[in-house]
Amino acid sequence: MAQNQFINVTISPAATKQADITDHKHGCTQGTAAANDLTVSFDSAKFTTQTLLRSGVMAALAVAASQLPK
Repeated sequence: MAQNQFINVTISPAATKQADITDHKHGCTQGTAAANDLTVSFDSAKFTTQTLLRSGVMAALAVAASQLPK
């Protein structure tokens, strides 16, 4: 199979000015393809549980975090 689940995120307009991430109001929508500012996509035949999805997202987050300033 292939990636068949897409979650598209539009970053909150004021996010860069807010130190507390709880104030971020990102928009999230289910989609059929990559779009907006961030897309999380996965193959639902491979990521069959929340645990598997969580471990995959955490691995991707570690890679992304290594490329961004703290």
